[in-house]
Amino acid sequence: MLDAINKLMGTAEKPDMEALKKRVSAARRLPALDREKVICACGALSRELASPEYAAMLSGLGMPEEKIRREISLAAEMLSEGYLRERVKTELGEAEDAAFTPFGSSRPVKRGLRPLGVLLHISAGNVDALPAFSVIEGLLTGNVNLLKLPREDNGLSAAALERLCVIEPAIEPFVEVLDVPSTDTETLAALAELSDAVVVWGGDEAVAAARRLVKPDTRVIEWGHKLSFAYFSGAQADEALYSAAENICMTEQLYCSSCQGIYLDTDDFEEVCRFAERFAAILGEVSEKYPFSGGDRIRAQKTLELYTEELEARPNEKRVFCANGAGVIAVNDGALEASYQFRCPWVKPLKRERLPETLAPYKNRLQTVFLSCADEEKDALSELLLKTGVFRITDGRLMSREYCGMPHDGEYPLLRYVKRVSVEI
Repeated sequence: MLDAINKLMGTAEKPDMEALKKRVSAARRLPALDREKVICACGALSRELASPEYAAMLSGLGMPEEKIRREISLAAEMLSEGYLRERVKTELGEAEDAAFTPFGSSRPVKRGLRPLGVLLHISAGNVDALPAFSVIEGLLTGNVNLLKLPREDNGLSAAALERLCVIEPAIEPFVEVLDVPSTDTETLAALAELSDAVVVWGGDEAVAAARRLVKPDTRVIEWGHKLSFAYFSGAQADEALYSAAENICMTEQLYCSSCQGIYLDTDDFEEVCRFAERFAAILGEVSEKYPFSGGDRIRAQKTLELYTEELEARPNEKRVFCANGAGVIAVNDGALEASYQFRCPWVKPLKRERLPETLAPYKNRLQTVFLSCADEEKDALSELLLKTGVFRITDGRLMSREYCGMPHDGEYPLLRYVKRVSVEI
């Protein structure tokens, strides 16, 4: 697997489009990819992750030991046969090619699900091995998959996919890994033309760029960047603050599901500042448990940003509280925004009555909320948040942990990669 990393790091050769077209055309003519073979290959890779080779590989990429254990454990679970079979059952249903007689008709019809065809995956680099998982979803739905590696890719995705092809050679014709820079729009447009759908992960710029690439007859499946936060109402036990702090430190606030900041159900800025000071102490304490994974350059950059915030802070509008390399910024406005990331959350006042109007401008940008409140208020506050466009409400420690079969941004990914077909019989 290290060969795959070494082969792809630092290289960006233009693919031979004519040769690629021939391979894709040949893959289209192949019998349908057996889903069970994909699941068993992923299961074999899941079991292999216990090998010291994988921990050494991640360590060589600069990942802290504690995070290595977490990432390997999570990847092993998500690649296991049981996990994938349950996903398929939940997202696609059990019955395939079921025959029925439509209402008002005497002629039976067989209907089922089929792959879209060829998927071009344009993935983000903010989650380790995300490109590989995106391709695996394409394989589970029987598609041919073209993967454009993100600029920040560390080689893990190429290594994982290469290993899958070794474990199960039937997968190989259905995967093409391409190291094409985002600036090479000519090649990307050609790849989009070759595809039935473009799967794009990223922010507004990435989605807009993908839309410009495709012609009207090519579907764009967007997984855009989202914002997640915590909403605290009433007196908060330390447990809730530790829970939010763990998510912030474990994810470095890099994921769509990461806690960017905390809203308090209040309009008193002094209360916000007292909370922010208390939370900064807890965040600093939790930071000792989770080694910083951003590198010295990022740490220096965040320290400078926090120092700048302190210099510019005004007592009635903004205050900064720092502890052990982490910083909490108390801000006297309710605007939802991304944090500085890497353990720099904000805390803001937002009375529940203003939730709908405050969050309305962020339609289609909201994802996960850690809600902490009295038990008797949880149902009402949950419904209020869901009405604003939030997709998931959970505990702080679980914000960035998916459960098996969980919708992504309100939709089942596997269902987006297939089409419903019917044949009259």
